Amino acid sequence: MTEKDRIKRGERLLDTVHDLIGEEMNVIDTDISYAIRQVGKAMSPKGEDYLSAGVELAEYLISERPICRGTRLMLAELVLGELRNPKVRAKKIGAGHPKVVEAVSHYDKRISEGWPPKAAEHDVFKSLGVKRSTLYNYIKLVREREEQVAKAKAVIGCPK
Repeated sequence: MTEKDRIKRGERLLDTVHDLIGEEMNVIDTDISYAIRQVGKAMSPKGEDYLSAGVELAEYLISERPICRGTRLMLAELVLGELRNPKVRAKKIGAGHPKVVEAVSHYDKRISEGWPPKAAEHDVFKSLGVKRSTLYNYIKLVREREEQVAKAKAVIGCPK
């Protein structure tokens, strides 16, 4: 069976599961339903640790407790990858990302050397390839982080 055939078969199974699950949802044990959803979340790109999320579900499946049809359908959804939550996440970088740190420090260096802001922005673009709007976002990230760190230091009484 080719990969394309397996995908089509999985899509057909998923359609069947969706049709049946509407009828069977009232029969699902809420504890196992929650455990299945937790495993589904852990399968997401930035989900929690998959093993720790799956402990409750694994214990339920290993036990002698009967599994109703609705629960089986939900497990089928999980296996087919439909319960991953969310499907796509935007890639975000924070203030500590090396690219952000490099761009902002390069900009700050040019400003401290007396360059006009527009010239400093252009230099960052020429040397690092960071567009002006992206540089503004990076600067905003770094300044917000610096502000948060300063507030935290003030709260705990650390010197600046």
